[in-house]
Amino acid sequence: MRAHELVQLKSLSLFSEMKAESLERLLDAALLQQFPTRVTLIHEGGPADFLHVLVDGLVEIYTEQAGAEWGISLINPVSTFILAAVVSDQPYLNSARTLAESRVLLIPARRVREVFDQDVAFARVVARELALAYRSSVKKLKGNMARSSVERLANWILTEAHKDTSQGNILIPFDRGTLASHIGTTRENLSRSLALLTEHGVRIRGREIVIDDKEQLEAFARPQRLIDDLTS
Repeated sequence: MRAHELVQLKSLSLFSEMKAESLERLLDAALLQQFPTRVTLIHEGGPADFLHVLVDGLVEIYTEQAGAEWGISLINPVSTFILAAVVSDQPYLNSARTLAESRVLLIPARRVREVFDQDVAFARVVARELALAYRSSVKKLKGNMARSSVERLANWILTEAHKDTSQGNILIPFDRGTLASHIGTTRENLSRSLALLTEHGVRIRGREIVIDDKEQLEAFARPQRLIDDLTS
């Protein structure tokens, strides 16, 4: 890694509390790599050889079941992904691929476990990352169980809009098939859901979703604090 890349990585929250010597042990074995879009980084069932840290870009966690793919989560920078497999030295339960050009830091899993055992501050940050990933999984499970596909789509739109309150619209950052997978529906049902939401305060312009009446959309979606990421 170049000097400026090391400086950037040392500022990441994942490494902010650990001892300097522990950080050096992690980074002297690490690789910072650039990947184009649609590159598979992790294969479901494979050994957890590296800790992946997304520095820039967008990564999709997904599973393949009965010949179909289903989205598990979308990873935005800066964040680790599938950390539990690395810490527990277990096979990956899901696959991962880039959905945009991405920079990913790869740290050998064995080195991560060694430092985890020796540096309490690093272990605390890792535990926090695992807790956040667990809570995110529970929220998604609750939403899938309690809501129809159109309600899940409506809440996804509100969550995306909440990330940038300066915009009155959102741009779907991937194809509709990927979006359908991540809200637990088919591409055909997604098209019907998008059409239905035009009666609840939104307009569809290709990959752009314009929110004309946020209150009307919220009345239909009924977002909940313990499911949706609309509050800190």
